[in-house]
Amino acid sequence: MAASLWVAICGAAPEFIWQGLRIALAHPSWTEFFSALLIGLILAFFVEPAMERIRDQLRPARHHEGGDGEPRKVVFTASLSLAFALASVCLHDAITAFVSGRGSDVGANSALAAGIMLVTEWAFVPFAVTLAWLCVWQRWLRVPMGVIGAASPWLAGLLFDWSTHDVITTAIPCAVILCLGYRMLLRKPGEHAFARCARLVALVAAIWLAIALLLDAVFTLSHADHREIYDAPEFWTDVRFYVGWALGLMLAPWPYHRGAAAVRPSKY
Repeated sequence: MAASLWVAICGAAPEFIWQGLRIALAHPSWTEFFSALLIGLILAFFVEPAMERIRDQLRPARHHEGGDGEPRKVVFTASLSLAFALASVCLHDAITAFVSGRGSDVGANSALAAGIMLVTEWAFVPFAVTLAWLCVWQRWLRVPMGVIGAASPWLAGLLFDWSTHDVITTAIPCAVILCLGYRMLLRKPGEHAFARCARLVALVAAIWLAIALLLDAVFTLSHADHREIYDAPEFWTDVRFYVGWALGLMLAPWPYHRGAAAVRPSKY
């Protein structure tokens, strides 16, 4: 359950961050820039090294790379730390802008509710599909959870008022991802299964989006009367969705002990 939630939140994260960045960058100011720079410097040169030292004390057997070999490149390390710190501050500002309703006519409570709804809406399908995958070795759960996973775009359409077009364009690739994931996990279980599923999601999404764009181009050139499978905003929305889903599978820990993929769940 926790691993499924992990993947689902990552699936929602890119759209949430994108919406926040649009708000945060709508009215940029030098004050915000320098405040982000100041916080980034503190994070890069104080917080991150302090956390690293604490980790070293908790894991004394772990040796630093470069301790007996090449000396650490201080400028590179500091620059990389500062870059990550600035990115963290900017993302925090973007998320805060979204949930506080900055730059919009709605109040903070309404913006927060909209943020929660956005995350829930985007996380729904990855959560259901990942949970179905994790039940693939339980014979009595395999089919019911598979049905729920396949039906998750339709359930999301009912819960979040999606259009029929949006439901169909989500249901087709997700059904393929679900079925291929079942097959892959049954054939090759193990701690790297999520990484393989991430590649599967990325591959199916890329093929689906390419086919959709090709069909749109063919119908447009033939002057056929049809509705586009994707317009530009819908296309990039789905790109962010599948990128987040694939990243979630790469980042989430495998929830079973090594060598017992379907028998003994770990603390995750």
